[in-house]
Amino acid sequence: MTKTRAMAPRIAIAALLLAGFGSYAWGALHAPWMDSNRPAQLQLARQVIKEADQRNDMAERRLAEDYWTRYPDVAADAYFGRNGKLGIQGAHEHYRRHGRHEGRVWGPDADAPATSEPAKSK
Repeated sequence: MTKTRAMAPRIAIAALLLAGFGSYAWGALHAPWMDSNRPAQLQLARQVIKEADQRNDMAERRLAEDYWTRYPDVAADAYFGRNGKLGIQGAHEHYRRHGRHEGRVWGPDADAPATSEPAKSK
């Protein structure tokens, strides 16, 4: 009986080690990098992200052109303008830093004033 009692902890430890290794092996075999469809899924995800970025770039470009058309003083600016250091982001950055506080309009608003002067607050 003492021999059986002495073996019990060893058997329990072996069972725990075996269960741990089995759990690790199952997780490793079912990991995303082991999935045979993973390369196709990643390629699709990259394509969707690239197309979304292109749509966002086109939309941002249209909004920037509208802003520059509406405010020629911004369009001519060396930093925020069409040929400015910020590029296409210049128009939106101008609006965030200055235009909003000056009462200028961001977006394709056809009713916005087409002047280089900011709207006067009342």
